[in-house]
Amino acid sequence: MQPVVAPRPHPRLNVPAELLRLGYVLLSRIGEGATSEVWDAKHSASGRVVAIKVSRGDVPEAQIIAARMQTAWNVGRGLRHAHLVGNLDGGTLPDDRAWLAMERLVGQDLQAELDARGVLEPPRAVHIARQVVEALQVLHRRGAVHRDVKPENIFLCASGQFADHVKLIDLGVLSLAVDDPERAHEDTGRLIMGTPLYLAPEMARGVRPDGRADIYSVGAVLYHLLSGVPPFDHDDPTEVVRRHVMEPVPRLETLHGELPDDLYALVHACLEKEPDRRPQDAQALLDALSAIADTLASGALGASIRQAAVPAVPGTGLPADWRHLHAVLGRYVGLLWAHRPLPPTLADALDWAQDARLSVETAQGMLQQRRERADTLARVRIAAQTRLDVQRRDLGRALDVAEAGRREAQAAIDEAQRRLAAIDERYRALVGRLSGREECAIEAFDASEVSAQRGPVRALLAERNEADGRLRQARLSERDAAEQVALLLAEEVEVENAYQELRLRERDEERRHELQADVAADAAVTAQRAYENACLQLFTEYVEQASARMHAGD
Repeated sequence: MQPVVAPRPHPRLNVPAELLRLGYVLLSRIGEGATSEVWDAKHSASGRVVAIKVSRGDVPEAQIIAARMQTAWNVGRGLRHAHLVGNLDGGTLPDDRAWLAMERLVGQDLQAELDARGVLEPPRAVHIARQVVEALQVLHRRGAVHRDVKPENIFLCASGQFADHVKLIDLGVLSLAVDDPERAHEDTGRLIMGTPLYLAPEMARGVRPDGRADIYSVGAVLYHLLSGVPPFDHDDPTEVVRRHVMEPVPRLETLHGELPDDLYALVHACLEKEPDRRPQDAQALLDALSAIADTLASGALGASIRQAAVPAVPGTGLPADWRHLHAVLGRYVGLLWAHRPLPPTLADALDWAQDARLSVETAQGMLQQRRERADTLARVRIAAQTRLDVQRRDLGRALDVAEAGRREAQAAIDEAQRRLAAIDERYRALVGRLSGREECAIEAFDASEVSAQRGPVRALLAERNEADGRLRQARLSERDAAEQVALLLAEEVEVENAYQELRLRERDEERRHELQADVAADAAVTAQRAYENACLQLFTEYVEQASARMHAGD
């Protein structure tokens, strides 16, 4: 039986001092939850303000909580994506708690917006949902499932690229296809991972989730945004879970009867009980949401020339609305100038808008390729990193066991040597009684005295032989334990070398492709801005030329 190794105790850690050693100055505490605390902090070298999350060590299963944060760091580090919170730095503190340095977000979460407004306008709800799915698509390609998509984890950035710029946050309950089972709670039992209001039925049934569980949660959130209530609600969370598993979702039409049919259908498709009946991946859901966004934009701008003579200009960062504005302007330009040549400036504006739209499509296609390549490389690294983390942990435990075995063997050696020394001392005393006698003739020698000592000497020598055997066995055990420690240390060196090689590849190839995806994302934003500018130019030319014709009585 292997000796039980108790966890090594750690002195109470001075977290601000330790993080200062790691290069971060804590400014103020933002908040504290059941599993972690979050601080405003500043990176000493760059001056960048970040949010630092530290797992709590004074709660049950603190090691699992810390390990889940390490999984989130493994998945998210180096990831540069517009709709995922950036994990900038992280690791483990000397007391085994985990820490993460994340980009500092300014704004509010979607739950606060729901609390203030009750429901969102359909175009806005779809716009937010689409960004969430874009973020999930990256996680799914990296082999991860978020497992806790909910309004509190959807952050609306006040300083984003456009209104309602979404960042998906809190990657602490991620599930990986190759995840270490010690890094997550069981899917059922005392604690169900994920929020019951938006929980996929298969997670409640104890089935290991895949990306379709996140799709269910997106459907539940979208249902809430459009109707003002989640699909199921009850004071008892277990009752909510039961309804997700057993009861059909109330039809959205009964709560909001003015939506496009394809939006009703999509929301309820996402909320199907069986994963095989939902959209099968994030791309399928993105395509459906994009088509619905186009439909909603069309309805918002009207369908006749009289209604759309001066169409509304969309907010920035709403691709569907800008595409529809472009289409509407093109249609009415064609109607107004059907039988006469276009003014040159208006013709140029039409050509510019068309070219800009093609540039957006090209930039989006390049971004998709770059993003997929970066995520593919990351998925390989995440799997390898997870395996190495498991090996490191198992090696650490094995080393603790081997070292404990060696200490036990050394203690046995010390005990055997003490016993042998005591036996030898008694042996010397026995022999001394005989050796101290003076020589005499045999007829004067008392043989009974020798006979009386012979039994104790024989017993003592037998006892010594037994003690000597125990000493030899203890030395063999110590040798075996020392060899085991040496082998484990050699294996540990190999694992550390593999870890460093992986880090080098991450910093070289993976970082290069992540930066290329980042550049492609910037190019896509620039192309969208150029398209918006071209549409504004077309809008201006249309208004000016149509107004001139109206005033000319044409």
